[in-house]
Amino acid sequence: MDYTVPANVAQRAMYWHIESPYKFLIYPLAMIAMGIFAYGAYRKFKFWFSAQPDQTRFNHWRQRIKLFICDVPAQLRILKDPVPGVIHILIFWSFMALMLTTAVVFMDVDFRFRIYHGAFYLLISLLADLAGLALFAGLVSASLRRYVLKPDRLDNKWDDAFFLILLLASVITGFLLEGIRIHYTNDQWAVWSPVGYLVSTGVGGMSQATVVRVYQSIWWFHFLILFAFIAAFPYTKLFHILVLPANIFLSSLEPKGGLPRVDIEALLNDEKAAENFNVGVSTIKDQTWKMRMDYDACIRCGRCQDNCPAYLNQHPLSPKKFIQDLKDFSWKQYAQTQNKTRSDEARSEAQASTEAHAQEPPLIVGTAFDPATIWECRTCRACMDVCPAHIDHIPQLMELRRAEVMMRGQLPQDASIALKTMERTGNPFGPQEARSQWIKDAQIPVIGPGEEVDVLFWIGCCTTYDLCKQKVAYNVIKVLQNAGLRIGVLGDEEQCCGDPAKSLGDENIFQSIVKNQIAAIQSRKFKYLVAHCAHCYNVFKNDYPQFGARFKTLHHTELIAQLLKEGRLKFTVPIERTITYHDPCYLGRYNDIYEAPREILRAIKGIKLVEMKNNREKARCCGGGGGHYWMDLPNGERLNVARGKEACETGAEIVTVGCIYCLHMLDDALKILNLDEKMIVYDISELVVVAMGGEADTKLTCVIEQLAA
Repeated sequence: MDYTVPANVAQRAMYWHIESPYKFLIYPLAMIAMGIFAYGAYRKFKFWFSAQPDQTRFNHWRQRIKLFICDVPAQLRILKDPVPGVIHILIFWSFMALMLTTAVVFMDVDFRFRIYHGAFYLLISLLADLAGLALFAGLVSASLRRYVLKPDRLDNKWDDAFFLILLLASVITGFLLEGIRIHYTNDQWAVWSPVGYLVSTGVGGMSQATVVRVYQSIWWFHFLILFAFIAAFPYTKLFHILVLPANIFLSSLEPKGGLPRVDIEALLNDEKAAENFNVGVSTIKDQTWKMRMDYDACIRCGRCQDNCPAYLNQHPLSPKKFIQDLKDFSWKQYAQTQNKTRSDEARSEAQASTEAHAQEPPLIVGTAFDPATIWECRTCRACMDVCPAHIDHIPQLMELRRAEVMMRGQLPQDASIALKTMERTGNPFGPQEARSQWIKDAQIPVIGPGEEVDVLFWIGCCTTYDLCKQKVAYNVIKVLQNAGLRIGVLGDEEQCCGDPAKSLGDENIFQSIVKNQIAAIQSRKFKYLVAHCAHCYNVFKNDYPQFGARFKTLHHTELIAQLLKEGRLKFTVPIERTITYHDPCYLGRYNDIYEAPREILRAIKGIKLVEMKNNREKARCCGGGGGHYWMDLPNGERLNVARGKEACETGAEIVTVGCIYCLHMLDDALKILNLDEKMIVYDISELVVVAMGGEADTKLTCVIEQLAA
């Protein structure tokens, strides 16, 4: 078959000045590079899949495909940080375009699919040139940012420079080859290779012999770069090109507020399982394959660190360093285990078994990093929301906490006191009798088993045991009753939702409380389960379904916004105040509720709503999450103080919240900053009652009552 393309059809000479048999050397070199690549990839896969199984990653295929498209080709999450996002887009898409060009040439030359000519040749030539230029611009920008601007979130290792130098050398040699070929062949289609044409204007003046030597030298150097790229792939950060998309595709599609768990009660009742009882991750043998894949997907971009409120306030926690420490430690221990396995095979089975029992693998916490690391996290999810690789920082950390608490009994003293109180009374604050007496004295309607209401209102422990916070419950009840809803509470049977135990890592107490509360809630009939605490709301919505309890759960701001739209609430009294709204982490980042609270505030006449610098999904944590409502760790600046300063910068007179933890933490912050006479913190329900023409129970009445008492 004649593969000759007519001379008047757009094309170029392939292997120009690269004569046989030398050009065939690229095949054995390519095989060597691929062999080195295959060995490295095999080691990675063996590292991942020698770990524990994780069956939650192989479901909801349609959602996974959608997520993959949004965050790999479209790069939507990366673009949330515009400057490095654009740099990465330039590198990523130009690299993909050049890979396409290489594949087309490979198909044309090696498989004899003669497609690289005519209009298609001109299109691919133009695409390759523009892609090369974009790649060059992206690489130069990345180099300047990393080695000149040096942002705090970037740390430099040898493979960072290796990656940049390798790709820059590939681009430069590629354009040199193209420029020399265009100049010395008088390429009539040179305008379709604009960068190559520009280079061609500066490479003249060489003799024919010199041209051949120079071109051949650059050509071989260019291909050696390609082979080095292939061989180094699984041993450097280059591997993220494959692992990161896979990690996104296999990321968790479980509710953001939920955590994976086993049934502790069932585990204890199973004699066979009880012998090997284990909760959480203590050593690398407890890790799942997905945890290990996370480590290799991390490219140390530092977005997590840049958004971690603990790190930003000089606390000893960096999400980036946390994952990298886990990676380094896990790889080291895995390598030692492999070496030991090979050594054991050379000894008797009995001797190897005895030594294996005598030498347990080292604990992760306290060896890979300081134990304080896992207790500094507020579980605010800021790290996970910006991570382009969809790494599970918080689930990984919580598994370590669970193991520390459940298997070793290691936790901060304040946390231990809270858990012991929960175990004794069913909540972290005080005796159940105090709850019952307050509900009775306040004449809050109690619904009994079998009875029916529109709204089963969950008061919550933080509200119940604090005179000032009780006012929030009164206001929510007033609002809902004003809308004509029948409302009731559990009364004596309401304990705690379980969130404190979950956050502090005591899975046993958490599950015990959850099962008790599910029985109490399911014995009542209601349309909505309403909570005004974002943490209670999150647990009911995202954790309770794991125990078979699926309630129509609403946050009070969701229900109030809904009642407003239905015309069942009327705001008649203006509030002439400048107000800023603080987004609770467990309402916003965990459950994507950003607009409902703002819709309520905009509906109140007179309010001037101003936003803090960091708002919505970028909102800073108040510092009360992750069990820190019950812990006071003396490191860095208090997170609530930092958030209080940010609120003050808005010039607002009132800070509104939709979470009882945030109410407490921000109120404390204003007192510490001596701003409590200038600003005041209100739950949204307090403003709603005033706007409806009622008299809200506020902190002022709370203070008066405390003085009277």
